[in-house]
Amino acid sequence: MRKKICILNTGGTILARGDKNSCENSDKNSCENSCKNGDNNSDKNGCENGYKAGGLGFLDVFGSILEQFKPDTKKSKKDHFVFADFSLDIITPFSMGSQDMDNAHLLRLGKEAIKASKKYDFIIITHGSDTLEESAFFLSLLKKIKIGVILTASMYPPNDKNYDGTANLEFALKSALNSDIKSVRVAMNGELLEPKKLIKFKSWGKDAFCQSLAFDIGILDFKPFSLPKALPKVAVIYADGQFYPSLYNLKSLKGVVLAGMGQGTLPKNAIKFFSKLKIPVVRSSRVAMPKITSKEVNDKKYGFINANHLSPAKAKVLLMLALSKKSKDIAKYFENF
Repeated sequence: MRKKICILNTGGTILARGDKNSCENSDKNSCENSCKNGDNNSDKNGCENGYKAGGLGFLDVFGSILEQFKPDTKKSKKDHFVFADFSLDIITPFSMGSQDMDNAHLLRLGKEAIKASKKYDFIIITHGSDTLEESAFFLSLLKKIKIGVILTASMYPPNDKNYDGTANLEFALKSALNSDIKSVRVAMNGELLEPKKLIKFKSWGKDAFCQSLAFDIGILDFKPFSLPKALPKVAVIYADGQFYPSLYNLKSLKGVVLAGMGQGTLPKNAIKFFSKLKIPVVRSSRVAMPKITSKEVNDKKYGFINANHLSPAKAKVLLMLALSKKSKDIAKYFENF
C-alpha cells in the first residue's frame, strides 16, 4: 500500500528568488527592477533588493528530486505525483518569508496541517528559518495532529552555491518514507530535531539549528490544545539593565513574555512594573539555552510564571494557546517544560 504524503509549502529562503547578497555591489535601480519583476516591491511580499523569500514555485526548485523517485507519468499530474511506494500532493497555503508569519498565518498553518492529517499518512512542511522554532512548537502542541510532521527549511537560497534546501528536503522525504514518527520534528542539516528543544543559535551556516542542552528529559507527548479560532494578543519584551516603564502601554495585551537576562533576571524597576499587571507575565531569558530559576526573582511573590527551559518565542506560543483555553492555572502548562 502506497504511503500518502502531503507537502505544505509556505515559502521561505528554501524557495527564494534572488540572492540575499546579490545587490550589495549592484546599482540601486537594477535591484529595484529585479524585485519588481512579477511582484510589488513591498515589505508585504518580503521583497527587498531583488530577493524574495518564497518567490519560486515548489517544482521550480525541487522537480529534480521528485524525478529521482521516478514518478508514474500516466497517473501523475500537476501537484500530484504517484510513485511505486508512495504518492505525493503539494499544497501551498501561502508562500512568504517566515518573518512575516503573524498569528493568522500560524492558525492557517495549523488548520491545514490538521486537515491534511485526516487524509495523509505524513506531512512535510517547507518553511522559512526565521520562525521555524515557533511554528514547529505550535504544531507539536495540537492534539488533533496524530501523524508524523516534518518541517524543513534552508539557510541559503536556491541560487547560492551553498544551497542546503535540496539536501534538507530530500532528508525530510526519506525520513517520512522510512520512519514511524507520529509527532512533529524539524529536519535540518541531516538531523531530526525535537521542537521543544529546537534552537536557531546563529543566523548563518547550514548548522544554524541545534537542540538545547538545557532539557534533561526525553520526548514528551504533550498535546493539550485544540486549534483555537483566534490567538490572544501577547507581546515579548526584551530586558536589559536600563528599563523605561514610561515606554510601555500594555492595556491591549492579554499576556506578556519577558526576555530577561541570564536565568531570567530583571532590573528592580522592571519587576515592580510588571508585577502590577493584571495579565499573565511569563519570565524567560534572552540567552540561547534558558534555564529559569527563582534564585534572584521570586515568581510566587511577584505573580510571575516561570518559563523554565522555554525561549521567549516558544513561551509566547504556549502562553497564547493556554490563554485561548481560558485556563485558570496557566502556570501548569509551563511546568511540562
